[in-house]
Amino acid sequence: MAAREDALYGSYRRLEGPLYNVLYRQLWHREDCQDVIHDAYMRIWARRDSVDEETLDALVWTTALNLARNRLRWRRLWRHEPLVDENHVTVSSEDDFLATRRLRVALRQLPATSRDVLLLSEFSELRGREIAALLRIPEGTVASRKHQAMARLKVLLEDVADA
Repeated sequence: MAAREDALYGSYRRLEGPLYNVLYRQLWHREDCQDVIHDAYMRIWARRDSVDEETLDALVWTTALNLARNRLRWRRLWRHEPLVDENHVTVSSEDDFLATRRLRVALRQLPATSRDVLLLSEFSELRGREIAALLRIPEGTVASRKHQAMARLKVLLEDVADA
């Protein structure tokens, strides 16, 4: 069954905010997040004749997360981090900026599988069952990875704060 144009627009309206929230905490760069979301929908649009509308949102999530991982691999390959655009930093104080930086460093140290579960559960508006289906893991694994990631993140944030 082919995905209709209105189904793709509807998916975009539903997922743009949650997608951006998760991707930003992986990529930490506004334009990269917007590019990844755009690229994900363009890839799906290109093959819309073979896309099932019932699984469209899951396909968008999977495509966007894979594109973000590719972008991160590319950055590591070239040892490139995006410049922090001071005009787009949405923190109200230097303390908030430093806290965001500590979070960024700590999240980067989590295993990718745990980080994905944590970010999806906290920022995507998806429930455990949906995250499990999206990542193709058991629902119980979602809960345990989230718990482990939160515990590890707490330790990492304390370590970064002490440094």
